[in-house]
Order: sequence, then C-alpha cells, then structure tokens
Amino acid sequence: MDLTNFPNGVSSFGVPVLGGGAQIPVTTGKYLFVHSGTGNNGYDGRDATRPVATIDYAVGLCDANKGDVIIVMPGHAENISGATSLVVDKAGVQIIGLGHGRNRPVLTFTNTAGSIEMDAANTRLSNMVLFASVSAVVVGVNVDADNVTLDGNEFNWDATGDDFITMVDVDAFDGCSILNNRFISESAAAGAAEAIRLDDCHFVRIAGNQFSGQWSDAAIVGEGAAGVDLLIADNVIYNADTTTGNGIALAVAFTGLAVGNNIGTLYATDPESTFDPGSLLCLENYIANAVDESGTIVPTVLST
Repeated sequence: MDLTNFPNGVSSFGVPVLGGGAQIPVTTGKYLFVHSGTGNNGYDGRDATRPVATIDYAVGLCDANKGDVIIVMPGHAENISGATSLVVDKAGVQIIGLGHGRNRPVLTFTNTAGSIEMDAANTRLSNMVLFASVSAVVVGVNVDADNVTLDGNEFNWDATGDDFITMVDVDAFDGCSILNNRFISESAAAGAAEAIRLDDCHFVRIAGNQFSGQWSDAAIVGEGAAGVDLLIADNVIYNADTTTGNGIALAVAFTGLAVGNNIGTLYATDPESTFDPGSLLCLENYIANAVDESGTIVPTVLST
C-alpha cells in the first residue's frame, strides 16, 4: 500500500506526529523546529519545513510560561563558543532533541568559556549530545534557575585532551532533576574534575545516570553549602582516577537518600573512602575498588 504524503506534516490535537516513536509532549503552547542545515532565522520555525537555524533563536521566539516546546531535529549541529551561545531564559520552555546516537543534535563546545545557561525556571533540555572540543571547558551546563530538568543527554569529549572541568553545575537553585544521562570523560587523562557539582541546592534528584571516565574530585560532588532532600539513586559510576577515585563525594552535610548506586573505582584503598554520603541515609550502595572483585555495600557500619 502506498504511503500518503502530507507536505505540511501531520498533527493530532495540535501535537506534531513524528516518525521513529519520538515522544513529543502535549502542550497548549507553540511547537518550534530547529535545524542547522535547512533552517533560517528568517523563518518562523512553526513547522519542520521552515525551521530556524539555532536553538537560542528559537528560545527568543517562545513565550514564558505558555508551555512552548522547541523540537531540535536529527542531524542538527551548532557550536557553543561563549556564555551567550545558548541562554534558556524563557520560563517553562522544553528543548527536545530528536534522533538516536550521533544522529541526535550535537552541541560542540569550541571555547573554554562556552556554556549552556539554564536561566529560567521549569525548563528542560533533553536528548542532546554535548561535546567538549577544546581543553578545559569550565562548565557545560549552568543550572541558574529552579526546577530545571536535564534528561537523556550525553556529555562526551571529542579528541584527546578535550574535557569539561565540570559538566553540570547546580549552585543555589532548587528542584533540579538530572535523569538518565550519560557522562563520559577521557579515562587515564587529567582534566575533568566532576560530572555534577552541587552547592546550596535543595530537592535535587540525580537518578538513572551512567558515569564513565576519570574525575579528579568525584563523579558527583557536593561542596560549599549543604541542601536538603537530595536523592541520588540507581546511578552507575566508573571513575578511573587512581589518586582519589571518588564516585560520590559530599563534603558537606546534604540530607536525603542515596539508594542503589553502583560505583567502580581504580583507587585501591578502603572502599568507604571512595564514597562520602555527607548526611544522606544510605540503602544498598555498592563499591568495587579493584578489577575482578565483587562490590561491597557501603557504608559497612549499620546505625543502631
């Protein structure tokens, strides 16, 4: 049976119907399309045949708190060269990448000062690839507002010597959700300090993420001022650093739960030294600190 061609796309109750099982949220706001190859910032971005060229431009077309959704099309590519390259400053906007693997939108950091600024509340960045293509990118994503969600993204490096010092920084804002992302740094190479840094933030969820590489501080770091109701759950962490090897290091007394995390490290010392939960309650967290051995539950001393 022949397929029917709809040149202007198909929608159901206003929601674009896209192939490949893409999950686009229902909204009463606008849908805006972005693609670097076919896009033009002279377009209105309202359908896939007339996308705009950059995500930041699409953010500027959004209305705050109306539920607008930016759909970044497969194969989109753009450079993040400064702190103003991508500023998400419209509250309630969701930015969703389409595609799988390297067919997803790729944002390449070409300058140490390049960063994605999540500056408005209730915003979301989903299913994107973030590449460090230069040494010592200071921060990949700055979370500068409450209730920001980062989900399904991949943080990675381009060539030997390229790295993010900090991949995600959450400093003095609450309600952040960091879910089902991949954080990858270069193993056996100095440069990356931490994947996620927390400071003075409350009600944060870090769950279902994979961390693989080498971080001189830890994959997840808490420092500065503590927060309450932190949940760190079901993460898989591998840190190849042999001098500190921390998987989770909360130097200050965050409260909440650490549940079901699995940590592997090449720091061959007491496994408990590679997991500092601050003041979190701990349930079934495992650490292995050498190859060919089974993980042990940490902390090993149970409260009475």
